[in-house]
Order: sequence, then structure tokens, then C-alpha cells
Amino acid sequence: MGRLFYGMARHKFAGQDFLRWLQFDLLLISGAALLGWLPGGWFTAEVSLLLFVGLIAGYLYWQTKDFVDFLPGEMPLVTPAILPSSAKLSVWASGYFGVENRHQHFAWLQGFFRTFPSREHAVICLSQPTSFLGVGRSAKNQHGMWYCFFKPDAIVEIGWGEIRFGRESLPGLRVAHTVRMPRRNWFQPEQDMRKFTYLACTKSEDALAILADLLYDPYAAEAASKRSPNGVAKKHPQDTWRTLTG
Repeated sequence: MGRLFYGMARHKFAGQDFLRWLQFDLLLISGAALLGWLPGGWFTAEVSLLLFVGLIAGYLYWQTKDFVDFLPGEMPLVTPAILPSSAKLSVWASGYFGVENRHQHFAWLQGFFRTFPSREHAVICLSQPTSFLGVGRSAKNQHGMWYCFFKPDAIVEIGWGEIRFGRESLPGLRVAHTVRMPRRNWFQPEQDMRKFTYLACTKSEDALAILADLLYDPYAAEAASKRSPNGVAKKHPQDTWRTLTG
């Protein structure tokens, strides 16, 4: 259902997305039934209104999930390790992206994950033109390269599991991190908000490599805190990932 709602909200026909067209049609059917122009009268009107409310509720539900279904699994035990800055691991990414002061939620964009020498993580994806039901078209201002950046100190939680988008299902991670949201108006000042980035990988070893890279910084910080002033480790840190995965 997430893929269906994403398709209806993302693609436009005659200037409006399919979701709005469907909402308008349901209201039109309800009004026509109340006026006696359609059979069923009140019953048809009530069913149409219930579908209208259900459509809005369903969209809002999947929107909060970035239109993907994340099924948590047992966190694998991996050795935290730095991902080489030249490495680019293929992912299908969903979440909050930005480019040139524009921001947009996307689902299941193909791209890659990498980490710069500064240890800033990046998800770089290409949003290509797509269609819906053969007539709807994605908006041109959403095409092109989109980016998601987050630093280790912005990561709040890391989850491991299975990510589903429609009939597609792949192993991957859900990364909760804070994003600095720009000020929009007097009622929405600049603030830090928690966002989720979903990284699904065709190869499970790529997902494990991303997990090891994301866990490296808290692992290294924990190791440093365990060292004595002369540089000798007091205790080797174990299972540091538990602090991030709960």
C-alpha cells in the first residue's frame, strides 16, 4: 500500500496529483448521491465519505513511514570498521533529501552510500522521471540528483531489518538522525527534527559494511573513554552498538 500511496501522491495529471483527483471524485460522488443524481442516496454518500477519510488516513500513515515498511530484525554482530572514502555502496534509499535549498521526501531512490574522510555520511541518489497508470507524470522539479548528509553525532538510533516497498523486499538499515530544519515562518522557526533514512541493499554484505561504518565512531569514542592517561586501554569495549540499537 505504501508504494500505491507514494505513486498517487508523486505523480500528476492535469496539474494535480492522483491523490487529490481521487479525493475530489469521492466528494463529487457523495454530493451527487445526496442530491439524488446517483442511486443509493445516503448509503452511497456515507460510503464515499468513509473512503475519503480512509484515503487521507492511509496517506498520512504511510507518509510518516516514508512509504516503506521496516520490519526490525536481530542486530548482527559486526566489527566496527571505517568504510574507505573511495567506496560507494549501492542502496535503495528512502527518507528526507535536499538539494540547493530544496527538500523533499522520496521513497526507493537508487543511489549509493559513502563516507567522506571527515566522517560525514552521505546518501546520493538520482530521481528519474516516472509515470503512473500510463498517464501521470512525476514533477520535473523533483528530477535529478538528491542528497542526504548526516554526521556521526547526529545519529540517534540505528535499526537493522528488512525494508519493503511494494513487492520488493531487501535487507537494510533504518537510521534515525537529527536534521536542522530551516525557518519557514513565524510559527515554524529553525529547529532540529528527527528524520529517518532507510537504506536497503541488494547485497547483504553491503548493508553489513554500512552498519560497521556507522558504528565505528561511537565504538572509537567508547574505546577512547576506556583508556588511562598513559594511553593503555583499561577495558576493551564490547557490543557498543547496543547503545544505538537499544
